[in-house]
Amino acid sequence: MMSPRELWQDYYFLTREMSKFLLKNDIDLFFELMNQREKIQADIDSCEDDYKRTAEGRALLEAVRATNQGIGHRLQFLLNQARQKETVTNAYDGYGERPVGNRLDRRS
Repeated sequence: MMSPRELWQDYYFLTREMSKFLLKNDIDLFFELMNQREKIQADIDSCEDDYKRTAEGRALLEAVRATNQGIGHRLQFLLNQARQKETVTNAYDGYGERPVGNRLDRRS
């Protein structure tokens, strides 16, 4: 079993990688890394963790928090972009019915 220090360092590594791939818009890899990080979180939760109380641990947790905050901002940005695209797409939905393709050569 890994020590709490090693677990937290791996957790922070995965958090930084998540941030990198989110900036590259590689959502599939972002979610894969998030799943890996959740497994490490389960290991952290199941062990006695005094590392968080050390100066090094507090500094690492602050770095994780800051990185998570950046990830949250980026995810919010991507969500807003998706909503805007959906709004634009929906605005054009009613305009798709044009006379093109209808029989215009009919005799009245």
